[in-house]
Amino acid sequence: MMNRDQAIAYGKRIGVRYHIYNNHGCLVGGTKTREDAEAMKRRFEMEDRKNPWTRGTTRFEIREAQA
Repeated sequence: MMNRDQAIAYGKRIGVRYHIYNNHGCLVGGTKTREDAEAMKRRFEMEDRKNPWTRGTTRFEIREAQA
């Protein structure tokens, strides 16, 4: 398991341009294209609706990676 800084550094090395964060500020994923980021965000939202503890209340946002 990587911490957030390690995950961001690894993402830079492999070309990640978009990060997905939840409403608590946690990094939950990253992709190289905006379209993939949108699809990942939709998938996380669908999975969150099925989570009995959160019941779809978690919000996700896409942020462009810092250069």
